[in-house]
Amino acid sequence: MKQSFILASLISCFAHASDYSTPYGTWRGQTQYQAMFKSISDPAAHIVTNLTIDISPQGKAIGTSTENGCKLLGIASPSVAPYILSLNITLTNCNYAGYNRTYNGQLGVIAKDKHAKFTLQAIDMTSGKAGSYTINATMRR
Repeated sequence: MKQSFILASLISCFAHASDYSTPYGTWRGQTQYQAMFKSISDPAAHIVTNLTIDISPQGKAIGTSTENGCKLLGIASPSVAPYILSLNITLTNCNYAGYNRTYNGQLGVIAKDKHAKFTLQAIDMTSGKAGSYTINATMRR
C-alpha cells in the first residue's frame, strides 16, 4: 500500500512537470531576496539567485536556493482559486542569518503566460533591528 502511494505521488509530480494548469510540482526561477529596515534595503541581504521548489499534491513544500544556502520547508494549502496556493514556509541554513525564519505567501499560476508568481514575506517586530523580509520570483516548469 505504501509503495503504491509513493509511486502515485511520483507519477503525479512527473505529470505536472510541464503542466501550467496546476500549482503542484516543481518550479524553478531567478529569485530576489530583500531585507528592509526603516524602509531602507540592506545591501548585505540583497541577492538574486536560482530557487527550486517542489510542492506535492499532499501539500508539502521543499526547496533550495544553493547560492545563498537557503533551504525551504513548509506547507502549501489551497487558496481562493485552484491555481493559487497559500504558503507557510520556513527558511533555514541561509548565509544571511536574517532570512532564517517563517514566511507566509502565495504561488499563483498564470497558465496563459506559462509561469507562476512566487511571493513570501516575513515581518520582524521583536528584535532590536525590526524589519521586513521579502522573497519574489517568476517561476517556470
